[in-house]
Amino acid sequence: MNFKTFCFAALALLSVVNNAPLTNNTSSVDDLKKACKYGNSELHVKMNEDDAIYACVHKYNENKHNNIARPDNSVCFYLDNDVYCVDRRYTNIKECDKSSKNFDYRTCSYDILSLTNDGSERYTYRFRSYPDKERISVDAVQDQKECKARNGIVLTYNVMYQYICLYPETSSHSLKDKHCVGVDGKVYCVYEDNTIITTCNKHSKQYNHDNCMNILSEYSKANGVTVNEEKF
Repeated sequence: MNFKTFCFAALALLSVVNNAPLTNNTSSVDDLKKACKYGNSELHVKMNEDDAIYACVHKYNENKHNNIARPDNSVCFYLDNDVYCVDRRYTNIKECDKSSKNFDYRTCSYDILSLTNDGSERYTYRFRSYPDKERISVDAVQDQKECKARNGIVLTYNVMYQYICLYPETSSHSLKDKHCVGVDGKVYCVYEDNTIITTCNKHSKQYNHDNCMNILSEYSKANGVTVNEEKF
């Protein structure tokens, strides 16, 4: 298929999709999937009795010049270290349209996470905001349970929803990209996936070394743990 033919085919599909609301039938879903796929994207659909919620998610590559959905015109997220953006042409979640008065990044985030989640919760910790890489979904009970299961130390303060998870570290690489401290002569680092305090997350804009050490000092005292700042 040459470029001209490709363009006409893509425009034809776009016209079909835009002029026919998605209903609970195979042909409508297939048309939408085909239109979304032309942009090197993947359609995520949740069918209801009378209608459906859907979003076309595009894997963004900053080295390519033909990204249809990109950070300057679309809502974007991190999944691990890859950036994904929502193609609003094939998305009916109004909170995900940056040009709409209904745009709401947080609501859009939860909706996209719900659509992409296969029930295993495997995306919950890997799914982060763009560009700050902050958690979208928070489960304090699960965070603390996982932290302890991996021989980590949970530091809570006043209420269970204020917490930091410290993991024992042996990798020199972790010492560079995580906030690390000494606990009983061993090296422990803040594990961001099980930590709610963004001040101690080196990947967050809110990270601040001194403020993090002050918080760790207060939290450790409240939990009977001695934390020392070490020069790693």
